[in-house]
Amino acid sequence: MRFETAVALRYLAASRRRAHVALIAAISIVGLAVGVAALIVSLALLSGFQDRIRRQMAERTAHLTVSPAKGTLLPDPETARRALESLPGVTAVVPILEGRGWISDVDGTAAYAVRFRNAAGAGNAEAPAPDDVRLARPLATRLHVDEGDLVRLTSSRTRLSPVGPIPVSAVLRVGAVRRSSALEKSAEVEVSEPVARTLTGVPAGAHSLEALLADPERAASAARDLSARLPAGHRVETWRERNAPLAFALRLEKVVIFVTVALVIVVAALNIVSNIALTVVEKKRDLGVFTSMGATPGALLRIYLTLGAVIGLVGTAAGVAIGVGIAAAADRFRLVPLPADVYMLSHVPFAIHPGEVAVIAAFAFATAVAAAILPARAASRLAPGEAIRLSR
Repeated sequence: MRFETAVALRYLAASRRRAHVALIAAISIVGLAVGVAALIVSLALLSGFQDRIRRQMAERTAHLTVSPAKGTLLPDPETARRALESLPGVTAVVPILEGRGWISDVDGTAAYAVRFRNAAGAGNAEAPAPDDVRLARPLATRLHVDEGDLVRLTSSRTRLSPVGPIPVSAVLRVGAVRRSSALEKSAEVEVSEPVARTLTGVPAGAHSLEALLADPERAASAARDLSARLPAGHRVETWRERNAPLAFALRLEKVVIFVTVALVIVVAALNIVSNIALTVVEKKRDLGVFTSMGATPGALLRIYLTLGAVIGLVGTAAGVAIGVGIAAAADRFRLVPLPADVYMLSHVPFAIHPGEVAVIAAFAFATAVAAAILPARAASRLAPGEAIRLSR
């Protein structure tokens, strides 16, 4: 064991006369451990929710979307379809027809502007029957309709008649009412493809093509391959690009939580400064003796840096063990329940990411060592005669 390490460990050991020094060191270790554990639990909780959100984004959003660079219709839908189907890992390719209009009950007592599309896109188990419509729960509530009721869907497109232009509409039966989510890209109203073509006036072709991948994480590389295969006039987007604002908000939220909770570690580091400064005052005679025996200022500096490193290592290790244990137990045993009808989750999820734990541990240890620099430099600059004279 090196000389500096042996002296630092000796200073940490409690003695009857200097028990207050060991007590302050213990308080520093506990404060650092609490800060590290709080940061790990906070980020695990946030990661649990964010992982669920990302999983829902991957489930409820098409992994690849091909849309026209200009206009509303794909310039060459068949070429785009063949290019999509030739990509490895593609499990489904669906033409998408979208439009805007109004929906009301058959009596016309209430009408709401909506966006409709064919329901054979990503995230749907199967398309509705030809004369059925699938409504989002909030819209069905506003219309006061349920499964089996009739609604009238009117397109913004018109057609000529003997009395002039009239809107295109269809009377449909509510086949299903689905729970909607803020993460969904689906329209409020979903109809079958024949009804969508009638309402939009697009007998052939599509507004866009959506594809599902066996591995959503390969969407970026698949998009690059697809862009190289498609002719000009097509635009390719991945599910991450379509949800880029939400992804940025999630990253920003994690950074803000990290910075906020990390202040607890900074406060614990200030306690380490006071602890090491008190040790320097208590050990002035030792400093003078060490210097007279040939210890260099660098060796004195390393003694107190080692002292801060030991406090940081013990506090960080204890905090990591406590934080990971609490987060793992809370997720394993579902210790924090939630009303499933409100949050669509039965409990608060906790997700432990090893990379985040490593960053927290490195930050806490580095903060503890940095807190020891100032008192360590003061100790290294103390003259031998002055140290012996000022000591008791």
